[in-house]
Amino acid sequence: MNIRKNFEAIFLAATALGLVASYATAAARPVQVVEPAGILVDSTVHVVVVKAPRLSPAEKAGLK
Repeated sequence: MNIRKNFEAIFLAATALGLVASYATAAARPVQVVEPAGILVDSTVHVVVVKAPRLSPAEKAGLK
């Protein structure tokens, strides 16, 4: 029950810690993006289409 009484203080402490960590890592070197080694030749997207009739209520009941 003690955590309920001090929840605001815990939240403010966590927020302050996150803010300090954000400023501390802001001067860090940014991540460099590496170019891919090869070029993708076949960039087509495969699409699967399923065509089937809907089951009747009797057929649905038979599956259970």
